[in-house]
Amino acid sequence: MRVRVASAGTGKTTSLVARYLTLVGEGVPLRRVAGVTFTRDVADELRQRVAQGIHEVRAHGSYLGGLYSVGRGAAPRFESASRELGGALLTTIHGFMIAGIRLSAPLLGYDPGFALLPEWEARALFEEELRSLGLVTADPDHPLHAAAVVAGEEGMALAAMLFDNRSLARDLVFGDAELEAAVGAMYGAAYDSYLRRLGSVALAPGEVERAALRMLDVATVRERLARRYPIVLVDEYQDVNPLQGAFFERLAEAGVALEVVGDPKQSIYGFRSADVAVFRRALDAAERSGELLEPLTASRRHARAVVRFLNRLTGALGAAGLGFDPREAPPVEAAGAQAAVEGRVDVVVVDGHGRLADLRRSEAEVLAERLEAAHAAGTDYSDMAVVARTHALLSLVERALEARDVPSMRLKGTGFYWRNEIRDVYHALRVGADPAGSSLTAFLRGPFASLGLAQLAAVMPADDPLAVLAAEHPRPHAVIGELGRFARLAPLDAVKAVVRTPLASGVTLMDRVDERGRDNIDALLFEIASQPPSDLDLLLDRLDELAKRADAADVPSGGDGVRLLTVHGSKGLEFRVVALFDTGFGVRDDPYPALVDPATGRVSLNAAGGDEAAQRDRRERDRHESYRLLYVAASRARDQLILTGSKTPSGPRGWLATLLDTVLVDDPPDGTVLTTVAPRPLRRFTIARPAGPEPRLPSAPWTLHRFEPEPFEPLLSPSRLVGLQAAAAAERGQEPTEPVDGPPRTGADDLLPLEADEPMALGESPLSSTLEADWGDDQQAGGLDDLPGRGRVIGTLVHYAISQDWTADDEEQLETLRAQEVMFPYSGAQQDDLIAEVAELLGGYRALLGRELAGLDDRDDDRAEIPLAMPGGSTVWEGVIDRLYRVDGRWYVDDYKTDRLVRPERYHLQLGLYLHAVEQALGTRPAGRLVYLRSGTVVEPDDADLRAALQSSGVLASNR
Repeated sequence: MRVRVASAGTGKTTSLVARYLTLVGEGVPLRRVAGVTFTRDVADELRQRVAQGIHEVRAHGSYLGGLYSVGRGAAPRFESASRELGGALLTTIHGFMIAGIRLSAPLLGYDPGFALLPEWEARALFEEELRSLGLVTADPDHPLHAAAVVAGEEGMALAAMLFDNRSLARDLVFGDAELEAAVGAMYGAAYDSYLRRLGSVALAPGEVERAALRMLDVATVRERLARRYPIVLVDEYQDVNPLQGAFFERLAEAGVALEVVGDPKQSIYGFRSADVAVFRRALDAAERSGELLEPLTASRRHARAVVRFLNRLTGALGAAGLGFDPREAPPVEAAGAQAAVEGRVDVVVVDGHGRLADLRRSEAEVLAERLEAAHAAGTDYSDMAVVARTHALLSLVERALEARDVPSMRLKGTGFYWRNEIRDVYHALRVGADPAGSSLTAFLRGPFASLGLAQLAAVMPADDPLAVLAAEHPRPHAVIGELGRFARLAPLDAVKAVVRTPLASGVTLMDRVDERGRDNIDALLFEIASQPPSDLDLLLDRLDELAKRADAADVPSGGDGVRLLTVHGSKGLEFRVVALFDTGFGVRDDPYPALVDPATGRVSLNAAGGDEAAQRDRRERDRHESYRLLYVAASRARDQLILTGSKTPSGPRGWLATLLDTVLVDDPPDGTVLTTVAPRPLRRFTIARPAGPEPRLPSAPWTLHRFEPEPFEPLLSPSRLVGLQAAAAAERGQEPTEPVDGPPRTGADDLLPLEADEPMALGESPLSSTLEADWGDDQQAGGLDDLPGRGRVIGTLVHYAISQDWTADDEEQLETLRAQEVMFPYSGAQQDDLIAEVAELLGGYRALLGRELAGLDDRDDDRAEIPLAMPGGSTVWEGVIDRLYRVDGRWYVDDYKTDRLVRPERYHLQLGLYLHAVEQALGTRPAGRLVYLRSGTVVEPDDADLRAALQSSGVLASNR
């Protein structure tokens, strides 16, 4: 195994590209080389960089001015490599393991097309098996009853925690103590059930690792993988976990030429089961075999002063054995353009009495001043970053920057899944799945119901809150019914329906929230789409879990400003100016509830008395990782590094103690300035008595100007306008058939109220049905994300069939309707019922042809489903005219209705607007007719009534 140490900024990716080019030049086909790295993004970047390198060699004969030069006769090999690049394997560690497993899946007992589960879903499935086990073991006759009693709720939580750490060891070994044995029995039973549930058709990351190790136990499979990929290049090897490390070590034993590159100084993912000991084993083996490559030491990231400080830091820490040893910390030198930049390092210590919390506020103010000074010297705020150990510390800096009007943005922040808009989505979905469940109260107080505290107090204490809600607040109760339909959709579709459907007062959740809220909802949709759960319960459990986690990040906000990052969030980034805040931060030594020894798999539970040696070992590992975190944070800076810390008379703590007592104990290196400042006095605010009235300035002439609201929305359809008029009538206490005084208010409910004598069709709800179900007129009324009601489906299908001139007796034509998207949510039997009703309405339409309506052959010009887009005033009227045709020189507009009752006055406004639009286009006014398909009635309203409807509503006034 060949091993190379690459410090931060020394061109690790560039070295990998050069290695690829060397292999191609030596005649190795790209399809025989596997490139493996830590994340998909980095893998994609590596693929792009290799492609650029191949292109550069083909064009110029060399890469990066001679870093690699093509040998004699090797040029055709790069042409072949260019063709092979699309099929080359450059992927993540799990991606490489999966590729190997698929090569021999049947031999290993797996379906070659097995699905991949994200880790969060695997955790949810395991916890579900734990809960199920808890139920069945309540039976005293169950063989695990005694273990379940001993484990209790705490033991179940420990078992779930061990599931998260299963990549630390291939097999977990539990001790003989009563609690450890009980938790081991429950964990083993739940894990076996979890594996049976996955079967051979699905694998989660932890199971991919175990399957990959089992794969290498089979000689024929191991040899097949070695022949397929005889060379494997692994990036970021310091971040692999013990199971991944064992896999690569076994692969090297099988004869694969393994080349790994990494930086032990940047191994900071212990909380994800990464173990720097894996890299160190490789380093030891390479030293023994003579395969240790020269380290990369030319930093093209850091200015000279930053390089000198980092060399002093790594040299002092390595010599003291803090975080890494000297062989892992070779000195580096500035190279490239940065070799000409001197740079600067400032270590600022706030030294004073009092509480550290007060000193940190002073420290944040000092840091803000330093960033202001760097900005005045020419560095954009967007090229600066503040790095701290925790989000809470970043909040102190954020407030100090705000006080000085310095723009900032939190690239990682807590609370995304606790944001109001995200919890509103969660509670809406939870109520849809379980109306009387724990989310009902939060839902009723939220934007979809908006009940006040007094109203809530009248509903929730009742024996049947939903019955009281239906009686006292029918609209929120109807919304719950609509959410019940959403809960039966696929999880992603359910979320889209909740946020995009105007469930309350005609306003969607997306319209209610601010720009940041919309960003958060979009991020939630992208997150779910990238890892879609199999059902809604899993999604809700996931949202609940993430809401409880402190590391669930907020969405990046747009714009420029100083970036505020945690150390883990800063990994892989670089900025011209980096400030490391609160180096005096102290770390608590709380015991770990459950530990797994990577070497033996031995489990230690603190609640069972624990293994103090295991706790000490883990604390020691965390202490050493802390020094590596310091290196990662400091190595983000290109030109200027600022380190701040606070200390009291008792002395410095944390990283600050290390810097003052170990790194800077002698004179600081050139370019590093150590400054001690006194704390700033706490700000006290007083209200001064005004000296006297200030003279009033004259008001600007535009301050009293009033912008009158427009009568209609910017984009509106005629059929939606009908709904707005009906809603406005209901608000004024008028019947929907009465004329409405003035234009409707925008944003009102676009769904017409059902009359008492007009029953709903089977499967409809008050929020999903309209009186006419004329969806073909108005694509705004809902959309494909909504689960359509029966009336809406009938309207859509009938309008389509009529536009195609289909007949009711052509079964092949009617069967084609099953392909319409509105039919997808319905079962086969329900689709049969819908098609039968469509056929009945088609028959009614055909019976009208040649009698009340001109026959199709008698029409001189006949056009169906004509799109309408008519600008008028501040509104664009958009919709679809069902039929426009000419007979004997006269034009007709037919508007098809599927209503059960004939009430033409409802559609005077809609039909009048259609006629007005056609008149503007053709220069002649057509006759307008309402065609009621159920009753076979054709009504031609008086044209004066249609014009009056437009004038009374303000439509004509806005379109003159």
